[in-house]
Amino acid sequence: MRDVLTYLDERQEEFASHLTIARMLEARVDEGTSGSDLHVEVRHINTIKSGLLVHLYNIVEAVTTRTLKSVGRAVVTKRPALWTETVLKEWVRAAVWSGEERIGEGAFNRLAGVSRTLVSGLAPEEFAVKGEPGSWDDEAIKKVAGRLGCRLAFTPEISRAAFEKKYRNETTAMRFLADRRNDIAHGSSTFEEGARNMTLDNLEELAGRVLPFLKAVTECYQAYLDGEAYLQVEEVAA
Repeated sequence: MRDVLTYLDERQEEFASHLTIARMLEARVDEGTSGSDLHVEVRHINTIKSGLLVHLYNIVEAVTTRTLKSVGRAVVTKRPALWTETVLKEWVRAAVWSGEERIGEGAFNRLAGVSRTLVSGLAPEEFAVKGEPGSWDDEAIKKVAGRLGCRLAFTPEISRAAFEKKYRNETTAMRFLADRRNDIAHGSSTFEEGARNMTLDNLEELAGRVLPFLKAVTECYQAYLDGEAYLQVEEVAA
């Protein structure tokens, strides 16, 4: 998991660098060419801002995906007989159920029970924990952590910044980012229009809410793996 935190730090620095370049270009809006063919216009900055939105969401998706892969990689170092029921169900979800067809909760629980019998003496291959349907936002991240039994704990500052519903349609920073990214990625909004109503300061503030939350989530998973919270309590005590 520490490699995920390192990856996040690198991407955060990369985002900050791109934001700095965007500010430099914004300062040149409507300037004369001064012998250069480059003339920066507002529409160019708007396109860059949309790119920064997509970049920020890509960090969320990449870090979350890497985190869940790390969980799947760590879990299988222990025999399935030692896993908690919640973790076993996530292995079933990843290894048996594609998520495309519908399956009742009762049948799912029975399948999990049978799977424990089948795999209890084997070391399965690592698996990637499946996310929630749709985009990654704070609710999806919390739901997956809950499924795994990973306790998410945040400082008051991170909680306030991440969960305050101050964005369009009373959304959190993560939900707002996911919605804007989807509008741009799926063609509902062009790159020129996708962040037109946002300033670069707004984007910096958004990143300041999203990235610390993402880092805190990853650190919670690190504690989850270090404490082997994916194992049955009696086995950890032994």
